[in-house]
Amino acid sequence: MSATELRDAADGAPADAGPDVLALAPRPVDRRLLRGLLVGVLVLALALGGYAVWRARQPPPDFTAEQLQGAYTGMVRSDGTNDVSRITAANFTDPPLTVRPAACAPLFATTVSNQFPVGALDGASTYWLDGPSSVSLFTVRYPGAVAAEQAYAEVTAAVRACDGRRVEFSGSEGPGSEGPGRLRLVPTTPGADAPEQVAFVLDREEGRTRYALHVLRLGNTVTWQYRYQAAAVSLAGAPRLPAYDPVGGQQLMDGLVAQLRSVQTAGGR
Repeated sequence: MSATELRDAADGAPADAGPDVLALAPRPVDRRLLRGLLVGVLVLALALGGYAVWRARQPPPDFTAEQLQGAYTGMVRSDGTNDVSRITAANFTDPPLTVRPAACAPLFATTVSNQFPVGALDGASTYWLDGPSSVSLFTVRYPGAVAAEQAYAEVTAAVRACDGRRVEFSGSEGPGSEGPGRLRLVPTTPGADAPEQVAFVLDREEGRTRYALHVLRLGNTVTWQYRYQAAAVSLAGAPRLPAYDPVGGQQLMDGLVAQLRSVQTAGGR
């Protein structure tokens, strides 16, 4: 045995020990901590998903007067012009007409009778003139969606009660004061996601004038489209109105709904 081996033996170290090696190993995983992290992530994901569903189901905010004005600014005529007005109860000063049957009065109060809707705050309006015919479009704003829904329900109930009935007016009536007419419901053809709406016409008995109305509710607003149509003057005989075509009225309402939803979305950001 060499001197080195004797010295190692005396120190208690094995004679054939190799070089020292540093061993590295991962720290044992704390499974309880891992489970806690996973549960926390799951709870957060569920909370975020639930909040997103809740937000999606919330009704959009009520329209403001400024939003109505903004929507109507985009409703230009074919000549590129637009006459937008803000309307309040102060704009409606005519005495009311008497409508018979009385159940039909809600259908003509804000149009033929020119009365401001009961319970409405304000609104926006515009109009078009086309020879002997005219189109008035106005949207009135209510304190909330419930009030607007009640006002719209009054209209739909009156349409159901008056469909096919003869309607008379008395008082200081404006355009088309020639006499009574017969009311009939007109089918609407809105898109799948369009707001609830109803349309009807009143053809005057002498056959030369017509009232065509289209009403819809969106949020806290109710929109009225009021068309007064008169037959063109003819030298060949008594002028007669053609059959009513609802396509133009439906397109006008579709365009307004697109404008209203656009300003509503922009205002909700």
